[in-house]
Formats: sequence, C-alpha cells, structure tokens
Amino acid sequence: MPKHLLPSSYEGYIISLTLNGTQLRITDNCGGISKDHLATMVLRFGETSEHELGIGVFGVGLNRALFKLGARSVLKTDTGAERSELTLDVPQYLAKKDNWKVPARSLPTTGKAGTEIEITNLPTSISRDFADHDWIAETIEEIATRYGQFITKGLIIKVGEKPVVPHIMVIRQNSPFPGEYKVFRAGDVAVHVEYGQLKDHRFTNEELYDKTRNAALTDEFGWTVVCNDRVILLADRSFKTGWDTGFHTEFYGFAGIASFEAKDPANLPWNTTKTDVNLNNPAYQAALVDMRRFATKWRAMAERRKKASAKGEKISEPPPDLNPRAPVSRLRPETLLKGPATTPKAQPDPNAVRGASPVVKPDHHQYRELLPGDIIENHCFDKLLALVHEAQRVDLYRDPYSSLALLRMLFESAGVEFCRRNGKADELRDFAVAERLKKGLTLTDKDKREAYPSMDELLSFLLHDASVWGATKSPLKHSLDKLKGHQKLLNGVLHNPFQQMPEHLAKSIRDEVMPILRHMIEK
Repeated sequence: MPKHLLPSSYEGYIISLTLNGTQLRITDNCGGISKDHLATMVLRFGETSEHELGIGVFGVGLNRALFKLGARSVLKTDTGAERSELTLDVPQYLAKKDNWKVPARSLPTTGKAGTEIEITNLPTSISRDFADHDWIAETIEEIATRYGQFITKGLIIKVGEKPVVPHIMVIRQNSPFPGEYKVFRAGDVAVHVEYGQLKDHRFTNEELYDKTRNAALTDEFGWTVVCNDRVILLADRSFKTGWDTGFHTEFYGFAGIASFEAKDPANLPWNTTKTDVNLNNPAYQAALVDMRRFATKWRAMAERRKKASAKGEKISEPPPDLNPRAPVSRLRPETLLKGPATTPKAQPDPNAVRGASPVVKPDHHQYRELLPGDIIENHCFDKLLALVHEAQRVDLYRDPYSSLALLRMLFESAGVEFCRRNGKADELRDFAVAERLKKGLTLTDKDKREAYPSMDELLSFLLHDASVWGATKSPLKHSLDKLKGHQKLLNGVLHNPFQQMPEHLAKSIRDEVMPILRHMIEK
C-alpha cells in the first residue's frame, strides 16, 4: 500500500527494552527530548503533543507507565546539543501538596541523541509479569502487531537482545481475483482503503491449494486498521469494521487494510489508549462505507468462484508482468488536504512517495500517465474507480491509442456518475430518449426506462444544461467545447482502422479535456 505523508523508512533507529523481575529499561536513539519539552511536556497530563505525525496525543501513556510500573523512575535524554536528567520518586512526588514540579538537571551533552528510561521498585504483580516468559512472549507478539508497520520500514525494536519480527497483514499481489484500493481525504485525514486476497492463501480450485496452510491462516482474515503506521485493529471481523451480518466462510482469504494518516494525531480514528477505533470519527465513518462495499464485492466474487469450483474448473496464478510499469506517483496527503494549488506551472515532486519535500498539484504537461496521481477518489466506486486507477497507470506517450480509448470510457462513466450525484440522472435519460426519438428510432417503454446515454448524447446534454456546472461553468464549458471538437478523433481511435494518433496529439487532447474530466470525477 503506498504511503504519502508518513516516512518511507525508519532505518537507523533502534528501541531496546529490558524486562526482568527488578526493572524495566527502555533506550532509543530517536532524537532525544529538549530541555524545554522536558520541563513543559513530560509528566504533564492533558498537554497536547506538538509532534506532527505522532502516535500519541496527550502523553498519557508515558505518564501512566511512570506512575504505575514502579516507585522510582530515572529519565535521561540527550538531543546531541543538550543533555538532561530527571528522577521521579512516586511516593515523594504524590506526598507534595503544593509543589509537584520534578526538577531536571542539565549535563554536558555526549553528542549522541537518544533517551533512556529506567523504572525500578516494581509492584509485586508487575515484577511477577516481567519475570514470566509467557507474559514476555505475549508482549513481544503485541509489539510485533502494533508496531509491525514501523518494523517493516526498518525500525529495530529489541526485547532483550532479540529483534522483534513484525506481524502484519500482506495482500497478495498475484491473486487471480485482484482486489481494489481507494484513496481520498476526509477533513484533515488522508485515507487509503485496500482489499484483496491474503498473501499466503489459495482457493480450493487453485493449483497450489494447500488445506493445511489455509487452515493456519483462519485467524488472519478480516480488516486491519492503521493510524499513522500504528496498528489499531488486526484482522478484525466485528461490527466495528463493517461485518454487520457476521463473518462467514465465503470471506475466507479476505484481507483488508484501512490506513489513516494525519499531521495532527488528534484527528485520527483511535481511542485514547490506541487499541481500538473511534466509531464516531468522521474519517472512519467515511472509510467504513468503502470497507462495507469492498467486502460485498469479495462476497460476490466468492460466489462465482464456488460455482466454478463445483464445475471442476481450475484457476492458475496470473503470469508475471513482463513489462511492469512504474507505480502511480501519488501526491502526498498534505497536497490533498490543502486542495488544488493555484500556481499554473507547479512542478510535481519526483520523490513524493518517499516523503522528500513539499509538493503541489502538477501541471497537465508534467506527467506521462493519462490521469495524474492526485485525483481525489471520494466519489469513485466500482467501474469508475477501476477506470481511474487504470488511467493513472497507462502511459499516454507509449500507448496513445489505448489512452484515448480509455479517456472516452472514463468521460462517459464519470459524466453519468456526475449527473446522478448532482440530481440530473433523470434529466439526462430523458434527454437521451428525446434525441433518439428525433432520429426516428422506435423505443419501447423498457428502452426508455433503461436508456443509457451515448458519448454524443452526454456531450450534448452537458453543453445544453449549463446549470449543472454552477459558478465554474465558464472554464469548464471551454474544456467541454474542446472535447466536442475532438470527438471525431476519439471516435476514429475506436472505429477507424486507419486513424493515426501521434503521442503529441494525444497529449494535447488529454490536457484540454483534463479540467472537465477532473471536475466530473471529484465534484
């Protein structure tokens, strides 16, 4: 799943935990805490974190740990420029009535950034847990799950001397039934919803089907919810992820990931302990619509597969892509969240997926694909969503004929959906019927009810009823007029075996049509 806003790598960072019956010790090399933050943020309940893209909001987790896990804690931190140390004696601290400040002392820096927390004088119950091998094994599995995304991106988390192996959901890339994904924004949160077949799962009528291997994967099916790379739910099959009618056997093999990213972690759909989702969060409610829709599509696929299997039909893995295209260069969510840039010749950031630097919306002349990667997909479902994704992958310069055929399909689907979304579906159908009657065609009542507009009829309707465009009708009508002028060429791409289409002309058509096409997809 592509990442846009969060770091693409955490390589070089190490977190080490030492657990035993006498202490908990945590060390890292992750930047340290400045003296000012140590004085104003640490041990302060209710202070909102200023750390962008964080996985905490109020610092409750650290405070809870320091007060609950042991009677004495020592925190040492070094930013590489300044070094500080504080000691918290919990009984003495709580006994103070008027002065609850914990003084920190400044020390000469070592020049190496990092933080160390050592908690001792453990309560009996916690001391017993820290000395229990089974409890430690469960804790390691919890770390592997909650922070698996970080570990996969290069972060090393050690418990004792042993690095934790990540436990993450991986969607199979060579499935005979490929899934889908959708990227959109919900307020200040960037959302990515993706589903498909679990990586190691095989259907019964696949050549590499293994009943024993499949049985071991039963607990892995469901939705995984991730907030700023921290896993909140793993393989969930409850009402919280849209399984309103329960999780049935037809969903075996299903793997879904709903990922949320936000600069301000307070906007993410998690609870205060980061172990469950907040069902009232607007971004989560928006994602849940697509999560339910994707699960329904999987169920329909499963029914078709069962019927094929009952007939003895076998399916094989798709052959490898011998001519792979580069992945879609999607812009990062800060661009999506700010909306379109107004600079007419803004350049795309070639390192956008890597999180290198701020980016803005690209000019039409600066990308090879039929559609740019920053198209907002809020209103895209089913066929339209699939067409948008194909258009973001097809190379206009290398495949001009395929690109313009796809452009025509995309315009027709986006136009019909745009009219439906804006309450114009009935008017469009009636317009198409009237146009056909003018030509002397004989239409039954069923023909009239099920009339689907042609390219000509859709263009004529959109040019005829300017009210559908609102305040932006002038520039959009100009783009629509350009498309009308190119209609003969687009028809020739599909129907004229001698129609030539050089790539520079295909690019010109794409650029002129893009304003109206983007508007119909996004608005």
